Amino acid sequence: MTLQWNERALKTAKYTLISKTRSLSFGRYLYLLQIACAKEGEEPAQVWLKGQCKNTGGFAHAEQGFLQELSLYQQWSAHSPSFLLPYQIVSIDQMNLRPVNASRTQPDDVLQIEQLYPQFLLLPHGQSAFFENPNQLSCNDITSIILQAVNALEQLAALGYLHADVKAEHFLSYEGQVRLIDFEQSILINSEMIRPMNATPRYMAPELFHGQAKSVQSDIYALGIVLLEWLSGRRLSANSYEEWAYLHCQRLIIDLPEPFRRFLPLLQSMLMKQKMQRMRDFSQIKACLIAENA
Repeated sequence: MTLQWNERALKTAKYTLISKTRSLSFGRYLYLLQIACAKEGEEPAQVWLKGQCKNTGGFAHAEQGFLQELSLYQQWSAHSPSFLLPYQIVSIDQMNLRPVNASRTQPDDVLQIEQLYPQFLLLPHGQSAFFENPNQLSCNDITSIILQAVNALEQLAALGYLHADVKAEHFLSYEGQVRLIDFEQSILINSEMIRPMNATPRYMAPELFHGQAKSVQSDIYALGIVLLEWLSGRRLSANSYEEWAYLHCQRLIIDLPEPFRRFLPLLQSMLMKQKMQRMRDFSQIKACLIAENA
C-alpha cells in the first residue's frame, strides 16, 4: 500500500503549487508533482504532495487534522485496506520545494520552509469516481460505482471509523477501484469526544443542524446527496448556512430523471430526514442495490 519514490525522484520532480488561497491562509500546501519515470518514453507520473504549516493561529483545526491524517494512514496500513490509495510519508529534506510558485502572485503564497511540519503525505493522482456523466453509463456501471463507494465506507467503518467529511471529491477512481481520501475529520464510531461541528453544509444531514453528533447515518446521508447530485445532473444551491439548514431539514426534493428512477427508492431511504428512519448501515445500501439489480 506504499509508494516507493526515492529521494532523487522527489528532488528532480516538477512541483506546482495547487493550493487555493483559502487553504493557504490556514497553512495548507498542496503540490502536484510530475515525477520522471524510470523507463524511457513513459509519461511522468502525477503525484500529490500535502503539507501543513505549524502555528497557524486561529486555524489549529487544520494542523490537528493534518497530523491526524498522517497518523491514521500509518495506523491503517497494518490492515492493508483496499479503500486507501497507495501512499508515502516523506520528509522535507527529501524534496526540492521552492519558496514560491512563480505562477502565483498572492503574498500568502510565500513558503517559509522552517514553518512547515517536517513530514508530508504523498498520494498518486486519481480521477473523481463520479467524474463520468451517468448518461453515458449503463445502469450496471452506475450500480458498480455506487457499490464500490459504499464498500469503501463500509471497510472504513469496519476499522471503527466514520469518514465524517463525505463529499464527491473524496471518492477517487484508482486502478479501476473507488478509493477514499481526506481523513482529517475522521472520528471513531460512537466517539464520546465533544468536537466542534466541522462539516460542509451541502452534505450535512438534518440532525447535524440540530447539534447532534456525526454518525454512520450522517455519512449515509452525505453519500445520498453525492449520488443525488450525480444522477440528477444538478447541484444543490443555497446562499447561507441557514438556507442549507432549511433545504436539508424541510425542502429537499428527491427526484431523478427517468433513466435513473430505479435508484430513487435507494436515495429516498438514504435521505430520510429523521435519522432513525434512515438506512442504519452500509450493508443495507448494498442489499438494496443488489435487489434492484437482480
